Amino acid sequence: MSDSKQKGSRDISDLKARLGLKKGAAAPTTGQTRANGGSGGVMAPPGMNLPPPPGVQQQPAAPAIPNAADDPFGAMNAMAAVGTVQRAPEIVIVNDGKPVENVGSSSTGAKVARIAVPAVVALIVGVAIGKIGQGASTYNASLGDVKAILGDKTSPSTVTNLKQQLSSLDTLLDEAKSKNSFKPDSALDKQLESIVKGLDVKSEIVFRAKQNSLDAEVSGQILSFYAGVAEIKSLIDLHMKSAKFDDMAFKRAKEKQATGELKETENSLLTGQFRYAILVQSPTETEKVDFGAKVVELGPPVCGGKIASGGKCAEGESPSGFTYRAEPGAPFIQGDLVTSGSDNVPTKKLVLMLPGGVRDSLVKGAEGVASETYYQKRLRAIYDRIHGTDKVKGLLDEGNKLESRLQTESNKSTRFSFFM
Repeated sequence: MSDSKQKGSRDISDLKARLGLKKGAAAPTTGQTRANGGSGGVMAPPGMNLPPPPGVQQQPAAPAIPNAADDPFGAMNAMAAVGTVQRAPEIVIVNDGKPVENVGSSSTGAKVARIAVPAVVALIVGVAIGKIGQGASTYNASLGDVKAILGDKTSPSTVTNLKQQLSSLDTLLDEAKSKNSFKPDSALDKQLESIVKGLDVKSEIVFRAKQNSLDAEVSGQILSFYAGVAEIKSLIDLHMKSAKFDDMAFKRAKEKQATGELKETENSLLTGQFRYAILVQSPTETEKVDFGAKVVELGPPVCGGKIASGGKCAEGESPSGFTYRAEPGAPFIQGDLVTSGSDNVPTKKLVLMLPGGVRDSLVKGAEGVASETYYQKRLRAIYDRIHGTDKVKGLLDEGNKLESRLQTESNKSTRFSFFM
């Protein structure tokens, strides 16, 4: 037990010696520096600090350490604080050859570049995707426009419907041409008036193709076809207006034409024939007359040497000649009718007049003949535009080709788009 006490006393004594707590051990004091910084010289009084000599940098004052004999724990804390003091950070100056004002700008530019470059790339990608999507959306819209323009037979102003109307019109005019060479016909005009109502062109359907993605050839075919339909409608409208004004002229001409034909009671053998003929005359040894021809009016036949007032001979008897007169109201005189012959026509013989516009105008009048001529020309122009000629293709053929092309386009598949 005595050994342990002695050992403990020795440990405390050692600790006091290290801490300067033993008597006779002088604790270090701060703030006592020799004047002039040397080992010699006069010590400065306590509490007075002299300025450092020239060329010597003044060191910062160390913190005061309390006397360990009075405050061992405070002395320990102060010594620990002094030991943990670190050097101040050193500032290293590097000369890179650039002006000071460029240092901040370069770093700012780098930051802006790091932000701007990804943004620009994203913008470019976004624009590209947008254009692709917009192109697909436009393409899909064009397919819808193609189907709307193509339509069907029951959809007005569509290619299919208008082509059907043109086909009916072509058939009607073809029959009129074969039947009476487009002569005036009121029944034909009524049919034309009914068909023209189906040739209305709606601009909102026609111009749906102007913003789609069809190629220029198809767009041109669409506009050309609809322009042709509008032209046909305009021609028919003009014809109908003119035909209404021509009705009176046709009526008067028809009445005159009836008076210009021989009736059965006038000459049964020439019934329906033009009542006017040509009398060729030339001078002879016994009769001096002017050489030429006269337009004369035919009269009743001659039967058994007599003029048949009833317009025909007795049953089973053939006429021996015909009568004529060169002046209106004059009595009919006997003459010979030539129905065939060679190059020479004998004098004082009657020659029938063949049909012709000039001949008809003698009876119908110039107004009636002109109206009929223009009527035929109008219908022929409509027919040629639809049916076509040897040099120009008809509108009906254009419609068939356009319909086939649009059917091909409308069968295409749609494209994926973000704008759908």
